[in-house]
Amino acid sequence: MRIRLLLALLACGVVVGVGSTTDVTVLHIQDARTGETTGVERIDPGQEFAIHYIHSFDKTPIHEVYVIRDGKIVQIREEFQYFAIGLEYTERDQERVGNFTVLHMERAFDSFSLRVATYTNQSLVIGDERTPLTDYAERWDTLTFSAERMSYLEYAYYKTTTQA
Repeated sequence: MRIRLLLALLACGVVVGVGSTTDVTVLHIQDARTGETTGVERIDPGQEFAIHYIHSFDKTPIHEVYVIRDGKIVQIREEFQYFAIGLEYTERDQERVGNFTVLHMERAFDSFSLRVATYTNQSLVIGDERTPLTDYAERWDTLTFSAERMSYLEYAYYKTTTQA
């Protein structure tokens, strides 16, 4: 019986040890006003993620696409059906793909902030998962997005204690 208990404790120690020393890259989402963590999303190296929303005036879909590189969030493209107010305009580095104009860019940020709007149906898209930004904050609150390395245990803690 003591050997089983000892082996169980040893196994738990190994799991905790590995979890506390294994780092993961996350998209850290915080309330811009309070700094409170409202969500963390694991991002694998080279994996794209996007903010999708509907343009408030033109009512057309827009996708802002990012990757995390060297600890920074890098916007690599913006995809939209039609040019609308507030969108980047350039005749360089763009192409038409299906019904979308794709504007290629390389814009690096330590972090960026985004207000959760009422009528634009904003969501964070990672792979096949789409999460409404209202899962991270109330409408009209501002969220700050940053790239971070954290231990797997810290990630697991935030993942289980934040967002609905």
